[in-house]
Amino acid sequence: TFTKWVNKHLIKAQRHISDLYEDLRDGHNLISLLEVLSGDSLPREKGRMRFHKLQNVQIALDYLRHRQVKLVNIRNDDIADGNPKLTL
Repeated sequence: TFTKWVNKHLIKAQRHISDLYEDLRDGHNLISLLEVLSGDSLPREKGRMRFHKLQNVQIALDYLRHRQVKLVNIRNDDIADGNPKLTL
C-alpha cells in the first residue's frame, strides 16, 4: 500500500504514519517525505493552527511544482482537510 511505501521512506526521518489522510494533514510528514526523497531541506511552519498546516502543505506543493511535478486541481486545503481523492 501507499502508506507502507511512505513509512519505508519516513523511517529515515524518524517519522511514521498510520492513517495516510490524517497524518499528512499538517504538512510535516509530507515535507519530511519530500526531504528524504530529494535530499533537499525544506522550510516548515512550527505552529499547530490551521494556518500553519495550510502553509506547510503549500510549501510541499510549491516544491513539487518547482520540480516540474504536474499537480492538477490540488490545493493545500484539500490535503489539510484530509480529502482522500486529492491526497493520493
